[in-house]
Amino acid sequence: MEDDVRRDLVVFGITSISAFWVNAVGHLVLLKRRSPLVRDYKATLSYRSALVGDSTLLPIMNIFALHQLDDWQEDLRPRRLKRRRLGLSFVVGVGLTLFVHGYQAVQRLTNWTMPRPWRWTALGYYHALYMATQFVALAYFIGTAYGRARRDGPRVLFARPLLGCLSMIVSFCAVLFKDYY
Repeated sequence: MEDDVRRDLVVFGITSISAFWVNAVGHLVLLKRRSPLVRDYKATLSYRSALVGDSTLLPIMNIFALHQLDDWQEDLRPRRLKRRRLGLSFVVGVGLTLFVHGYQAVQRLTNWTMPRPWRWTALGYYHALYMATQFVALAYFIGTAYGRARRDGPRVLFARPLLGCLSMIVSFCAVLFKDYY
């Protein structure tokens, strides 16, 4: 098996486990225990955005992003990451996560990870941590794309992996929107 294929499978697996399977197993355990969290509230296995988005779309998005970063010859080893971009990505990722969770609480969009506004379960905090990590990685990728477009012109934004990544983001947002509205 080629190194790229092996890496893609690892990225897919880690993203899918982190984004979907941790919560799915938690959902199944709570179902078995007949917990009111999954009996009275919408849980992971009830969301299309989890079943399709977290399990498949986000992992594929991450693979596309890594392929694009490879094409741009970006060195992702920790000592080679652009510190300023990483710092800004951290602020953006954490900020977006806080915004989404605040919006969820204000709109009273309760579920098994937030059964009452502003009150999260352990899996709710886990999901927030995962979401922040994903947003940070995505912000770093977008920052890199912005830097490339400024340096090399907007044509660099029409690369297949970048467009594939964008299509996964749009698809995930569409499925997520359908879950709530």
